[in-house]
Amino acid sequence: MGSVSIQRCADYSEQNIAEALEKCFNDIGGVEKYIKPGMKVLLKPNLVMKKDPAEAATTHPALIKVLCGIIRRVGASAIIADSPGGVYSEKVLKSLYAVCGMSKVGENAILNYDTSSVDIDVPDGKLLKKVTIIKPLADADLVINLPKLKTHGQMVYTGAVKNMFGAVPGALKAEYHFRMQNYEDFADALIDIFLSIKPGLTIMDAVYGMEGEGPTAGTPRYIGALLAGENAFEVDLAALKLIKVKPGSVPLIKQAIRRGLCPEDINSIKIFGGNIDEMVIDNFNVPGLNTLRAIEFFDKGIIKFAINRIKPKPVFNHGKCVGCGDCMSVCPAGVIRMNDGKPSADLSKCIRCFCCQELCPIKAINIKRSSIIKLISGRTR
Repeated sequence: MGSVSIQRCADYSEQNIAEALEKCFNDIGGVEKYIKPGMKVLLKPNLVMKKDPAEAATTHPALIKVLCGIIRRVGASAIIADSPGGVYSEKVLKSLYAVCGMSKVGENAILNYDTSSVDIDVPDGKLLKKVTIIKPLADADLVINLPKLKTHGQMVYTGAVKNMFGAVPGALKAEYHFRMQNYEDFADALIDIFLSIKPGLTIMDAVYGMEGEGPTAGTPRYIGALLAGENAFEVDLAALKLIKVKPGSVPLIKQAIRRGLCPEDINSIKIFGGNIDEMVIDNFNVPGLNTLRAIEFFDKGIIKFAINRIKPKPVFNHGKCVGCGDCMSVCPAGVIRMNDGKPSADLSKCIRCFCCQELCPIKAINIKRSSIIKLISGRTR
């Protein structure tokens, strides 16, 4: 039986983070079980794009700062590395670290600027037998996965396992989106990427999560917890319990269960810390759930033709748009064009990955969902 520690953490003060982290480590075997003197420890936060920590789109720097202090006291070294969506360069990383608060972590960690990559074999991969990842991940003695609990426009939820998609260098992520356009195929690809790295420890930032139009344009939601465990799939299972989402409703977890990588329910995991039922968050807004319910309803015989009509679509707010063109540059399918400084998309060729919405720096792209979705989702719960 696996185990996950869930500890209450009232806010991002270093004292509260340190106390919660200490309890987490004690629950799952102690710091020394994972971190040894002389180790090169890579911390993989969620740094999807340049966002202030208060927006709850990225892993909070306070968690990383405290963890770096623990690593240093053990006699190991810490390096912080991630690859955001879009261009992956030293210039981009410097700006990313500054805006996301990583530059404030201090002398206890090194910020990565190595943008080289390596190919890793994935013997247990289902769709991907070889994956390209950023080199610092491959060079580390231990990878600590530091995800943020958030909703996701395409995949319903993003947490521990999906956080390792950031291991794929910059624009190469678009290739995976384009090759695996089906929800289940993309979920399997995400799992394969995760298996190429297999972090030794996962610590999830759920002090504030993101609900609504995540993973970058949603709304911060207070949860008040840190989660930790060796098995990232189990950490995700516990996180889904906190926001009252059934595991089978999330494509990635559904595929992981089918592949025997994840328990079917939370009862198969030993939960340490607080009573998880007392920590559950009511009415956590997860828009992607309704979309998948409706698609599954229509994905049957004679009414299968209706799927394209009900699929959500990106809608550009031209009044808010500043004409930066980021949406066009990150679109895996290449269906977005800039006309007179404003974007438009050929929706007949749109693959609904919502990279444009996810990486828009000013939230000028919304996801429009059909009114039919709400009707069908209500009937299929």
